[in-house]
Amino acid sequence: MTSSGNRFRLRVAHSGKQHAYRHALAVEQAGSLDLFITSGYYKPNWFPDRLASSIKRIDRVMRRRFQEGLPVEKVVRRWRYELPELIARYAFGPGRFAENCMFRRDAAFDRWVARNWVRDCDIYWGFQGSCLESLNAARQRGITAIAEFAIAHVTSAIELLSEEAAKHPEWASTISNFSFPGWYRERLEQEPHAADYCVAASQFTVRSLEQADVDPRRILLLPLGADLEEFRFARRSSEGSFRILFVGGVGQRKGVKYLLQAFERIRGRGVELTLAGPLPADMRPLTPYEGLVRLTGRLDQAAIVREMHAAHVLVLPSVFEGFGLVIAEAMATGMPVIASTHSAGPDIIREGIDGYVVEPDDVERLADRLERIRSARAAAIEMGAAAARRAREFSWDAHANRLKQILKFVTLSSSGSAELSKPDLAIPKTECSLIRRPHC
Repeated sequence: MTSSGNRFRLRVAHSGKQHAYRHALAVEQAGSLDLFITSGYYKPNWFPDRLASSIKRIDRVMRRRFQEGLPVEKVVRRWRYELPELIARYAFGPGRFAENCMFRRDAAFDRWVARNWVRDCDIYWGFQGSCLESLNAARQRGITAIAEFAIAHVTSAIELLSEEAAKHPEWASTISNFSFPGWYRERLEQEPHAADYCVAASQFTVRSLEQADVDPRRILLLPLGADLEEFRFARRSSEGSFRILFVGGVGQRKGVKYLLQAFERIRGRGVELTLAGPLPADMRPLTPYEGLVRLTGRLDQAAIVREMHAAHVLVLPSVFEGFGLVIAEAMATGMPVIASTHSAGPDIIREGIDGYVVEPDDVERLADRLERIRSARAAAIEMGAAAARRAREFSWDAHANRLKQILKFVTLSSSGSAELSKPDLAIPKTECSLIRRPHC
């Protein structure tokens, strides 16, 4: 591995956004970012972006594609790869046409990166779906190739979500990103095998990679982080209605049917349910709940924080997830979370201390845990306080520190040092249950 002085050079590439901006910033703070390559990015002080920056409304929207602290001169962008998808989502909603635009975006972006930007660095870091050709280019040029998987492997996605669609056909139209064109599925299947290292956001994702025959020695765990400045703590009241909140795409990929069924079991006792997030194009599965459940549609981050501060528990019963960043975000605001085993819930939540973990389709257990929290509101408030303390372990600063450990491990391993142990980045679970009190 070559380097500039004692500093190694890392190039990061992502075809969209997700948490890639935060990741690039963490690499920059570690002193190793050479370039961040992406499709859309806002540079308010550069032409032509500064024309938009003078219009407050446009500037406010565009700043969603900007990361404070990330040097703009290190950002390489090409909006043309993402514009067709953005236009499709605006014009036709989040349907199959927009998905196909996203698939083409990923492939075209990856090809462009592989041809032009995978060079003059020591490590290349790509992201699931848009890194197959660039990973291969990196390894051909003697550059360490890393692929990050924010969600579990495609084989698990197809298996779990196809089963879900068959089990509940009335909800099948609400399940996104499990029916892929053959060429794109092949990309997703090959990516982890093209990388020197695979970085997974949760143990659920780790297991899915192992099931896809990825060598466990090449899999590194790197949990995501929550923005603790935005998702601030607010102590809840034990009075009034019991408010349940779901945040995410409203569909069966997120297990919404199971949440609605659990809600029906405890409804009528001063219980309210809000589904906050993008609504499916096919609203028929939600018709029976019209007037019973509050639907907000897509919300910006500030509005999501307000919803969280008004709620007493967040539920994320996902059938298929990678991490579920909303878990840590909700906990940071001071409320317990009930999440499924198919997410980072088991990695983050301490059973009975700051929330509960359930199987996605275990409606009876979900309803029972909701009732436990509802019927012990004072204890639930203390669970929320414990959740906020736990969320500090999943801040972006904590993510950056774990990333430094991974980069140290990768650079030492790639330089031919004696065989090293992988960094153990799982966070210990301590404290005792606040509602049920087993021995610690």
